[in-house]
Amino acid sequence: MRFSDRRTQLGGGAYYTGRQLLDLDADVTLVTRLMDDEDGRAARASLSAAGFDDAHITMAPGKTEPLEILLEPNGERTIIAPSRARSIPLEISSTLDADAAYVNAVHLGEKLVGDLEAIPLIVSQLPLDPATPRPADFVITSRSDVSNDISAAWHRARQVCGPRLRTLVVTDGPRPITLFDGRSNTNIQPPATVEATDTIGAGDRFAGSFLLAILQGHAPSSAAFEASRVTVDWLREKRLIAST
Repeated sequence: MRFSDRRTQLGGGAYYTGRQLLDLDADVTLVTRLMDDEDGRAARASLSAAGFDDAHITMAPGKTEPLEILLEPNGERTIIAPSRARSIPLEISSTLDADAAYVNAVHLGEKLVGDLEAIPLIVSQLPLDPATPRPADFVITSRSDVSNDISAAWHRARQVCGPRLRTLVVTDGPRPITLFDGRSNTNIQPPATVEATDTIGAGDRFAGSFLLAILQGHAPSSAAFEASRVTVDWLREKRLIAST
């Protein structure tokens, strides 16, 4: 395989979701684990400089293992991630207090799950692997991960998130967003489409915008439309920057 460019940058679901919330003037606390080496300390400094509250970032002994994303010219992505880090439960040492939370982790520690129970609004990414049960009001996934079996995806989300689950949100790139409440579908047509070959982070940006819209009182359908609009604007800006 040949490549034309290689770079190292901050990324991941929590990062892109948090950046979208920061761009929308929300206060964001990041709960994650970094390695206590040169790369991990540099990442923490960059996150703090970007505006994240880093009080719940755990520095663990070990070596940073970056996730590799191979991006083809047509936009196709191949993601190579170390499996070991995903098996360690994410935990916190002090109380987590927030108006809302976005969960994009497979394994969660007992205290973290307990603190999430007290947060009034939780949006979770739908785990594709066996995961720690966590409370969530909304679960977001993509059509490419669940295909057309929305009922099966709802059942899996309900198993992970319990009776608090209100709505499953299924994105599908530029195609309509599907909202499923366990009984019926609602399809939301995005306000516009944008041609982009690098959509890394777009789904997470959508999640951040959706969470904030719900927190501000939007109905789920209105929140999905607003999140789609914000994501399209971000993709346009990203494409413009890449072309200059």
